[in-house]
Amino acid sequence: MERLWYDGQCHCGHLRFRAAASRSLTITLCNCRICFMSGHQELMVPNDRFELHEGQEFLKPYRFGNRVADHTFCAVCGIMPFYRPRSHPETHMSVNARCLDLSAAASIDYVEFDGQNWEASIAAGKHVLTE
Repeated sequence: MERLWYDGQCHCGHLRFRAAASRSLTITLCNCRICFMSGHQELMVPNDRFELHEGQEFLKPYRFGNRVADHTFCAVCGIMPFYRPRSHPETHMSVNARCLDLSAAASIDYVEFDGQNWEASIAAGKHVLTE
């Protein structure tokens, strides 16, 4: 499968990163409180398809609940451009598609994930990983 690198940044530009995915993207819309309130639209990629190029020193962590997910925010502008997800904390990054330049994508499909009922949704196999 052909993959390309999508460039991304936070609002102020202190964090610069990229994520590799296909031209046909599937973006997850989660209704859990943090995703819904922050507007996070998830593009889930394996660690080897994510690169942080600038701004490590501006990242601030935020953990809540069972403290598995490692949400990261830019300390300057407050945007959450990516984080370590609860579903795959060792192997993947959840990248906020709103922070990526997706102009090279051929198609984008949006799928819903019931994060308010996270355990049941995961058990039912409703979580989408990006190709």
